[in-house]
Amino acid sequence: MYSFEDIRHVHLEVTTKCNASCPMCRRNAFGIVCPNLQLTELTLKDIEKIFSPTFLQQLTNISMCGSYGDPGCAQELLEIIGYIRSNNPNLEIDVYTNGGVRSISWWENLASVIGKGRVVFGIDGLEDTNHIYRRGTVFSVILRNARAFIRAGGRAQWDFIVFKHNEHQVEQARKLSKKLGFETFQIKRTSRFYKVLWEKDPALEYTGEKLGKYPIYDPKGQKIDYLELPENPYYCNDSRKILKDLIEEFGSLDKYFDKVPISCKTKRTRGIFISAAGLVYPCCWVYDQSNYGILYGVTDPLELGVENIIREIGGTRQISAKERSLKDIIEGDFFKRIEESWNLSSLAKGRLKVCARVCGSRLDMHAKEHEKQFDGKTLDPWA
Repeated sequence: MYSFEDIRHVHLEVTTKCNASCPMCRRNAFGIVCPNLQLTELTLKDIEKIFSPTFLQQLTNISMCGSYGDPGCAQELLEIIGYIRSNNPNLEIDVYTNGGVRSISWWENLASVIGKGRVVFGIDGLEDTNHIYRRGTVFSVILRNARAFIRAGGRAQWDFIVFKHNEHQVEQARKLSKKLGFETFQIKRTSRFYKVLWEKDPALEYTGEKLGKYPIYDPKGQKIDYLELPENPYYCNDSRKILKDLIEEFGSLDKYFDKVPISCKTKRTRGIFISAAGLVYPCCWVYDQSNYGILYGVTDPLELGVENIIREIGGTRQISAKERSLKDIIEGDFFKRIEESWNLSSLAKGRLKVCARVCGSRLDMHAKEHEKQFDGKTLDPWA
């Protein structure tokens, strides 16, 4: 079972607020922010309560990457990082952002307080393409901010999600990243084109569309364009073939999820996830699943397993780090119920679909997203 003393990594969602409107992001529904999404953020006072100095000293890494928000939009992010850094000078701190908010001086200050940490900028193209996915951002502002951060001594990584509309710019962007002083450039092969095969999410589902095309909506809910898979197979997540093979073998992905052995990634890496509301989950995927009914009106019981557990243990107050200690939550009923579900005989019996999908032994879609790096050289991960 989970043990508080074993935790070494925290995935922290500082805020659910964001300046962008990316079509594949869970915060968006048909071109607008999900109406039931609570726009909130953790304050410095919250962080001081949740993260005691002793707990911070046992950690090796904190990743600030929100499921629904961009850390740069959190009002007290600099103060929060300063508090964390003051209690653990050796802690790795990663901040994931689209880079499109704040002033030059703010980014210079971030470089100062983050210390040995780094910022991962999600920049999916160049001036004529980045805004197609990172809707609402301005490329020149992003580069201005990245330059300010790097020139002030900050360590930066450029993450590039590859689509058909930007695949011709990958190597040009890689060269630009080196010129600007980014330490690392990493392509991402998204698996989100395939979500319709396993999710029954009315806000994201596009039944009838060709697999490999994902609709883009304007703020009025009108379909205006599509995201498409890259034409170069090297830039495509190869989970598509494995998913189709599993469907052929088992009859459906749900039947595969009934049977596949589950080995929890975050338990192996000794991690937890904390949401912008201060709720504690084993991982961001379980957190996302817990919001299906609330955000998207999902009624399929196979999609609501996490919400059912939360209701049965007494509601979200039982997993709120603003009201209870991290130790009590991590070693309490919620985490135990999730772990016990892995050995249940089927989804209908309470096995969690999200755990079978993300941590099932036959498929790891997320491990297939990135290029492998070796001695500074990019390797073909399919070789």
